[in-house]
Amino acid sequence: MKPLNKKRAVTLYETRISCGYIVATVVCYVIAAILWYAVAAVAPYTAVKTVGASDNARVTRDALSATAEQIAADEQTKERALLMPSSELSFCRRLRAVADAQCSIDYMIYDSYEQDYSYYFYAALLDAADRGVKVRIIVDGKLGRLSGTLDTLGKLLQNHNSVEFYYFNAVNLLDPAGLFVLLHDKVMLVDGQIAIVGGVNMGTGAFLGNYDMEVMISNSGVQGCGGAIARYFNALAEDPLTTRIVSDFVDLAAKTRYIDAYKEFYGQSEFATADIDYKTQGVAVDKVTFLTNEINDGKKTPIILQAVYNLTENSQKTTVVTPYTLLENDKKRKLKRLAASCGDFTLITNSLYNTRNVAFADYYYTRKAYIDDNIRLLEFQADDQLHAKMFTFDGRYSMIGSFNLDERSAHIDTESVVIIDSPAFTATVDRYIEQTFINNSLQVGKNNEYLPSETVLAHDVPMSKRILYGLYRALGIVRCLI
Repeated sequence: MKPLNKKRAVTLYETRISCGYIVATVVCYVIAAILWYAVAAVAPYTAVKTVGASDNARVTRDALSATAEQIAADEQTKERALLMPSSELSFCRRLRAVADAQCSIDYMIYDSYEQDYSYYFYAALLDAADRGVKVRIIVDGKLGRLSGTLDTLGKLLQNHNSVEFYYFNAVNLLDPAGLFVLLHDKVMLVDGQIAIVGGVNMGTGAFLGNYDMEVMISNSGVQGCGGAIARYFNALAEDPLTTRIVSDFVDLAAKTRYIDAYKEFYGQSEFATADIDYKTQGVAVDKVTFLTNEINDGKKTPIILQAVYNLTENSQKTTVVTPYTLLENDKKRKLKRLAASCGDFTLITNSLYNTRNVAFADYYYTRKAYIDDNIRLLEFQADDQLHAKMFTFDGRYSMIGSFNLDERSAHIDTESVVIIDSPAFTATVDRYIEQTFINNSLQVGKNNEYLPSETVLAHDVPMSKRILYGLYRALGIVRCLI
């Protein structure tokens, strides 16, 4: 018998590990890990989340309506609402509220741009803290950090004894699903009495480069909107997803420069010397409801969206203003059913010409699904984009806040709105919508083209933008990021 070759035996009974084998194995494991991570990130959002009976009871039309006693109350005791379209005027009004603070300022914000208004505002908070005002700030822990040229201001705030600075839901690679969740609120509360709620981020462009909206609620308190905001802020600050940030960095020279620049800017405003009585600001309203999403790092129950459904269902007229709309098919069908029962349903959003949001790509390339006999679909044609989030119902109820008509606002991010029961205030909102948006928009017809208008012209959209937004849609970036 011929003896077995020793070299051949090695190749038969032992595995020779080559460099190619190692690389291929590593690549396979990396791909498997990426796929597992992607599934772990997305799977929680495939679950169906509906509003239960108890949550729905909080957002029925009756629950959001003022009682006969509230309507008949003395106007001096009612909360007041002041509509604040984004502008230098509204920014300086915000600075005045900070300057008037005696005890506390709570501020939560999604994003702050590296622009003058951000420097002025955060310097104003530093100045208030120097006066002994307790300042609490919560920013989104992923996209909202004060970084870049705002880093020095951020560290000065984080170092101050009178300031508590928090990140909400910072990056945690061990929580894949939580990577999608952002803090999207834009709320400020001063002395527990004066609240500003809306859709405006912080920065010069946020106030001057967008058509955006806030509302100031004054004459409030523990039992009103102010108390509800304070409880929500406390819940966010105490949640395990929120981290207190403290810095050892102190640059007193920079602090002085920032505060001096803020005071020079603010000193030129009419609000610096105006006699303001917050008990007379705006309109006395019958009821204000502060409504938020759940606080968690996964898919949320669509409580705010349910309030929209409930108010629309029993209204003869509904107007929706949203920068874009990105809804799943079941919600689009429900929107059409509600519009049919409503009778007068107007949906106003941006045009491809003026939008700057990647999420618009999904709406633009699926907008046929929104076209319906009962929905008047309008697209805003101004050069600057619409960023406001506003809803009105039957000339009586208004909803203003950070809530977009999309899946992310419904199910993923933290969101805040005020729902105001007041015919007088809602009339102001409806007038603003008519004059600013409806009169400068074009209606989308059944053929998915603009209907002709004698007063509003459609802008030519650059081919480069069409290609870019087509790419967003084709790659599915919208679904992943927005």
